[in-house]
Amino acid sequence: MSLVGQQERESGLSQPPAHASGRHRGNGEPAKRGKPAGVRRRTMSISQVRRTGVASAVVSTLGIAMVNTTGIAHSEPPSLAELRTAGTISAAGSSQTDDATDDLSDPTLVGQQHSDDAAMQRRAQADRVDRDQALAQLSILLVQQRAAAERTGRRQDETQRWVRPIEAYLTQRFGGANGHPGIDLGAAYGTPIVAAHGGTVIYAGWESGYGNFVQIMHENKVVTCYGHLARLDVRVGQVVTTGQQIGLEGSTGHSTGPHLHFEVRLNGQDGTKIDPLAWLIEHGVTY
Repeated sequence: MSLVGQQERESGLSQPPAHASGRHRGNGEPAKRGKPAGVRRRTMSISQVRRTGVASAVVSTLGIAMVNTTGIAHSEPPSLAELRTAGTISAAGSSQTDDATDDLSDPTLVGQQHSDDAAMQRRAQADRVDRDQALAQLSILLVQQRAAAERTGRRQDETQRWVRPIEAYLTQRFGGANGHPGIDLGAAYGTPIVAAHGGTVIYAGWESGYGNFVQIMHENKVVTCYGHLARLDVRVGQVVTTGQQIGLEGSTGHSTGPHLHFEVRLNGQDGTKIDPLAWLIEHGVTY
């Protein structure tokens, strides 16, 4: 039941009915026309209720205001001004950040950055060029060292390598009953004859009994001799290498047919004659 209805019921119970009061005053004069007392009380009660409602609304409004003040329940944050202030500060900070970011795109700074990048690229290119040049020089040095090592190796091989003086068959050995001073190697007429080892020609010409004759001095005064040649291809003082052709096989001098008479002498041109076959075998050459 509403507050207005409750007030009206209470007013009706406390007031006598309209007919009980009469329509005439005690002096006999008719009463003035107007609203019945119950109606007036009802009106007043409604007014009172209205006033009460207004007061309640005021109290309610005050209550809401008080609640809002405490921050328990509110339709607008009590610190709105503070939030707005904070928002202003945040916006200012954002503006500063934007300004800092904008400085990076400044044409002067961008140009400086490009200039620095170009300088770094030039330095890197110069470093690469220097490195490439150093590598090229190192490669050249390595090639030169390798070539020198190969030449040294060849020289060492040259001083150690011995070969067959002719591609032929052994027809007579060293010594024997007649004291043969060398070995005889038979082959077809004109077969090339080569130096069994590198050295210097100390004799090239005719020699009694040997016909066309060549002598080559090697290291340690070792001398090799080649007789009965059909042709001489070297001269005195000429330096020859191992395997270099020095003439052609023939049958000049005291000879019974085309062959090469080959000797090895120790301690010089007129030194001790030794078995050439044994010497060749000792130096890796066989027949």
